[in-house]
Amino acid sequence: MTISRFLDQLVRDTRHAFRAFGHHPTFTLIAVATIGLGMGFNTTLFTVMYAALFRPLPVANAATLRNIYVEARGFQQRSGFGSSSFQTFQEFTQIRETSSTSEVAGIAPADVSWRGPGTVSRSMQAQLVSDNLLALIGARPVIGRFFSREETAHPGSAPVVVLSHRFWRQELGGNPEVVGTAITLNRNAFTVIGVADSATRGPLIQGADVWIPLTMQALTRPGESLVDDPTAGWIQMFARPRPGSTDAAVLTEMRVVAHRAVAAADTAIHTVVSVVPAAYLNLPGIRSDALPALSLTWLAFGMILVVACANVANMLLARGLSRQREIAVRLAIGADRGRLLRQLLTESGWLGLLGGALGVTLAFVAGRVATALFPADLSLQLDLSPDRSVLGFAAIVSVLSGLLFGLLPALQATGFDLTPGLKADATSTAGRPRLRAQNLLVGLQVTMCVILLVNAGLVVRSFNRVLTMDVGKPLDHLVIASFDLRQQQYTPERAELFYRRLSERMATVPTVVANGTSFLDPELGRAQNQIRLSDSTTAGGDGIQVSFDEVGAGYFGAAGLRVLAGRTFTEAEVRRADPVVVVDRRFADRHLGGHAIGQRVFLGGPTNPQPHEVIGVVNSTLPIGPAQEALPSYYKPIQGLRYLEAKLWIRYRAQPGPILAAVREVTREIDPDVRATLGTIEENVRTALLPVRIASWSLSALGVLALVLASIGLFGVIAYSVGRRTREIAIRIALGAAPGRVLRLLLRQGLGPVAIGIGVGLILALVGGHLIRTMLYGLSPFDPITIGGVVAAVGAASWLAFWIPARRAATVQPAAVLRGD
Repeated sequence: MTISRFLDQLVRDTRHAFRAFGHHPTFTLIAVATIGLGMGFNTTLFTVMYAALFRPLPVANAATLRNIYVEARGFQQRSGFGSSSFQTFQEFTQIRETSSTSEVAGIAPADVSWRGPGTVSRSMQAQLVSDNLLALIGARPVIGRFFSREETAHPGSAPVVVLSHRFWRQELGGNPEVVGTAITLNRNAFTVIGVADSATRGPLIQGADVWIPLTMQALTRPGESLVDDPTAGWIQMFARPRPGSTDAAVLTEMRVVAHRAVAAADTAIHTVVSVVPAAYLNLPGIRSDALPALSLTWLAFGMILVVACANVANMLLARGLSRQREIAVRLAIGADRGRLLRQLLTESGWLGLLGGALGVTLAFVAGRVATALFPADLSLQLDLSPDRSVLGFAAIVSVLSGLLFGLLPALQATGFDLTPGLKADATSTAGRPRLRAQNLLVGLQVTMCVILLVNAGLVVRSFNRVLTMDVGKPLDHLVIASFDLRQQQYTPERAELFYRRLSERMATVPTVVANGTSFLDPELGRAQNQIRLSDSTTAGGDGIQVSFDEVGAGYFGAAGLRVLAGRTFTEAEVRRADPVVVVDRRFADRHLGGHAIGQRVFLGGPTNPQPHEVIGVVNSTLPIGPAQEALPSYYKPIQGLRYLEAKLWIRYRAQPGPILAAVREVTREIDPDVRATLGTIEENVRTALLPVRIASWSLSALGVLALVLASIGLFGVIAYSVGRRTREIAIRIALGAAPGRVLRLLLRQGLGPVAIGIGVGLILALVGGHLIRTMLYGLSPFDPITIGGVVAAVGAASWLAFWIPARRAATVQPAAVLRGD
């Protein structure tokens, strides 16, 4: 067949398809809406994943911009700051200066505080950049200029800043004389040297308000000069190949250049280099961690599409009965079966495309709603609007879905014997092949429903267990306050004094029970370390993996931890940073024989062990959330830089409102430029459980949606099929069959595929249960309550979907039905 003839037939088949859609508008609308719903979920997920991991950045010549990631594997003491795929300042400088195949630039995000004339201090997004970064992404200065190489040559040498167009217009009124003036960031004066064009927000997912040279990093994190730290990987590298260079050439050179920069001092280090098209979140670690979760989510969304497609396929099978005589006539006058098959597939393909168009529309609306819900202070640049890639994905999946769900009905519609098909009552029975096809699709729908509902039930039950479990401390009447002391240029000594004054003032508030300082919020994250029971330099002691926190003297009372033996820290011990620790009962029982008081443990690395005396034992706590190992824990006095990121825990009576107001008032009295971030322990727990909550809501919604879709589909198909058997049923009743017996016969025939679908779904759900094991807390994937509830729900819904049309058919009046014969 020539291409022109194929296209001519395609056009004619399309015209015939749309005429058929016009003759059956209700069928068409239901089919398109069903497919559109399934496509909407999948297109939305693809849009989010594509926008975060693959979509070109909103910069000039984005197609040629590259991310370069260099990961050092092997023994190397990294500080843990930033990402294992980011570089130190020294590594970045060497890589940039020695690369001949590409122009390399560096960037790092930073939070800074800004206080304009007559305004309160507020946080802004800054980006620390090399002098060539803005030019590399195609930015243009609308006023002034960008950074020079001399201004970024030495750490701390040039406190200069480039403003974003939005910041310049909204905060500074678009002042044309802004170049040369000073603005205060983190209580330091920065000279404005330029304003970027309105299209430039930077190449990171959070847009920038200002750009600062990398060499001025120390002013964004007082007390931590990352520029001088040879162990801190904090600079993300972007590159643009020079004319004539290819990605392969850049990768080949980077493997040599980066290895020299990263592993020059240690031949045991192996470097892994990635050169990939620039995107927001395409880091190797994120891709390896996020893609499995996204794949699992996509699998769930794909099941919804399968259920929707099975629904439409069953509708097409039922509709094929009414077209059997039409197709038989066309075959009798010489039409080719293959030609008819192509026509029917064209119809189903267009149903898929129309459903895909609806799905893209739903995804677009979902993207606009999600974008509107983004907090404004996050400055997220994530673009969730559909582009060619999204439209291409939707078109391909739509067409494939249409062809797949239309293939079986098309084969059934064109595969019958010609002579019976020409009889007047040819549509009175579906025949065994059509019945088998319908049963197969019914079983497929039920299987998908059971898989989704079992997983949803497990996650929901796990979430409820987390909410009601005893974690070893009270999770109420507690406010946690944190402050932007780093941005306000506090030294550790000044930060310690700030917390001491704040704690003393809060102790005088009548409704405050206790308050104390900690470095971490255990509900939102835990720090892990190794501790030794002996001096490893002399006794070779093995390290024990533990969780830890650095806390003040009042922390234990504020957190609600009970002292089981010994005592907790005194204020004097905390101020002196004495070498003492408090351990939890889990640590004492497992590693100190239950008699911990007075024993010594060693902190620090094996080459520098520091002895600490155990002075107390407190009760053990459980981490909030599933799949988190309950490690032994220890606490040591908070000191030094930890105060710059500390939290104040305040336990109170009555309502939290007065406590929140008191913290803000006292903070303003101590330092009006310091900004307090306040939250209750309940809010922190909800944040810690957010992944489980999202999974619980999403899987529940998908499971219920799948059950509703399947029930509606089953009801429609069975109602149609039973309606076609009305004459047969009337004859059975006329010959003496009791209506109840006919009803049981119809239910037995209809519910057989449902029972098989439930069985197959349970097997697949249990086999795949390990995929969601990390979301389960104290719950087995074989939980009998969940399985029993799902079986009951699916069975009841299916029975109801079958019983209503079967009951109506079993009560027909034979005389009225057979009178026409």
